[in-house]
Amino acid sequence: MTPCFAIIDSNTLSRMSLQSILKDIYDQVEIYPYRDIVEFIRDSNRHFVHFFVSADILFADADEFETLKPQTTVICQGHGEAFARAGFRTVDCTMSEQEIVSALLELDESLKRKSENSISITDKLSAREKEVLILIVKGFINKEIAQHLNISTPTAIFHRNNICEKLQTRSIGKLTVYAVLSGLVDLKDI
Repeated sequence: MTPCFAIIDSNTLSRMSLQSILKDIYDQVEIYPYRDIVEFIRDSNRHFVHFFVSADILFADADEFETLKPQTTVICQGHGEAFARAGFRTVDCTMSEQEIVSALLELDESLKRKSENSISITDKLSAREKEVLILIVKGFINKEIAQHLNISTPTAIFHRNNICEKLQTRSIGKLTVYAVLSGLVDLKDI
């Protein structure tokens, strides 16, 4: 049975954005968006391992998620201290995409375990490509990567293209996931 995530949020753009980010991070998980709790309950025959719920929906239907606190992340604007004090994990939807990816990686302990798939993929990278990947994830641009590694900018671009080809993505979020899961980068360094 394929594990599933539920996104329950009345804001269509918020649902779509979070779904896109989650798809980049969790390529082995099915993600189902719902606009309200009624729509979610109608489709509750799936094996949901985690729930992303907007603050307004959680506030209106807190009883539904009381027993699911360890599996629920509240999507809020700002820090969401009240939800955190109530025992829920939170993610601030006003952060940048990179910050949201980092927050999602911190939230999910299962991602901290190295998956066989991601390890085998990053083992295909050369030592130099791993160095370049680390700098990409830390936010360096091609010119800065070249300066940091004492290589030419075209060489840095060449390595970056090889990395993207081998990992089959150009998404910074997905590259970050590979780097973290492979132990190349610690979340504190991002």
